Amino acid sequence: MSAEGRAGAATPRHGVAVWRRYMELPRYLRAVNGQQELAAVLEELAAGLDFERLAVVSGTTFTAQLARDLAEGLPRVVEPPEGVAANTEAEVARLAAAPALRHADAVVAVGGGKTIDVAKSACALAELPLIVVPTQLTADGIASPVSVIRDSSGGLRSGPGRLPIAVAVDLGVVAAAPAARTRAGLGDLLANPCALHDWRLAAAAASGEVDDFAALLSQSAFDLVHAPVPAGLAEGAPPTEFLHRLLRGLVLSGLAMEIAGSSRPCSGSEHLISHALDALHPGTAQHGEQVAFGALVATRLQGGDWRGLRAFMNDAGLRDAAAGFGLSAEEVVAAVRAAPSMRPDRHTVLSEAHVGEKAIRAAVADVLAPVVA
Repeated sequence: MSAEGRAGAATPRHGVAVWRRYMELPRYLRAVNGQQELAAVLEELAAGLDFERLAVVSGTTFTAQLARDLAEGLPRVVEPPEGVAANTEAEVARLAAAPALRHADAVVAVGGGKTIDVAKSACALAELPLIVVPTQLTADGIASPVSVIRDSSGGLRSGPGRLPIAVAVDLGVVAAAPAARTRAGLGDLLANPCALHDWRLAAAAASGEVDDFAALLSQSAFDLVHAPVPAGLAEGAPPTEFLHRLLRGLVLSGLAMEIAGSSRPCSGSEHLISHALDALHPGTAQHGEQVAFGALVATRLQGGDWRGLRAFMNDAGLRDAAAGFGLSAEEVVAAVRAAPSMRPDRHTVLSEAHVGEKAIRAAVADVLAPVVA
């Protein structure tokens, strides 16, 4: 038999060879200043990617006007911008079937996390590439393959979304966003070491395998924002230099999840605690702030430097998160206790035998104790 015949007859033992894997990765990350520069960059990207017809999607608040202004400067836009009213399954289905998307080669999503998540899910359904234009840097979803959408019962679910082919940011717009939004983005990245610790615990418990390169990207994303403490952020004025670091960190986190094929590199017990807070105390805080608090509790349970993390959070202006949002010890204990049920298949430190009621109460007491100067 010829070499060609032998190659064609061969069948990998596991379906796909372990040394070969396929993934989508973004090609462009651009940060500019001003709407004119942003429009020029989007035109350049669309031309380079052979996108002849663009659809624009936005939120329904101030981002709607941003999208309209941007669309006027993009001759490739085929229809008026589509507004995203809610991050629901129904809105995903509506958007995926909208005429603007049916007539487009690609979608440009302008807005915050909810708008981007709906656009990612809709583009996955419509099989369209996506360019993301975030108006605030609140979470690593701007360049991740995961979307958080409300199902028909009103509960939040994480599911697959289209990974953007490009991310383009107007630094003037994100700098003008409320500083609390930027601090939330920082909080999301503070979760990464905690999530990596949980991932390794899961691997030791024969519940998955750590992807070293995904873990490297996740840790690098954290390192980008952890030192030095971002000057001015606590006072509400994030410097441009920090916004660059935060943007790169959030994108790296998204890439880590794509490489891993799951949210594992950036989501562990701290995210489960945040989800439990959503269930028990809706509206406690922004996602990134809740995740940072969850990381504080989880790091204490993991035996890590939770005091150093709390000090950093206070210095960076995440003071409410560092103090537990005013929740009582009993309320926090209940949230930590409920956290594993948010995702029963995910092994974390909360799954470990030594983390029982006594350990949880001791950790919560430590974390909520006043800081001694």
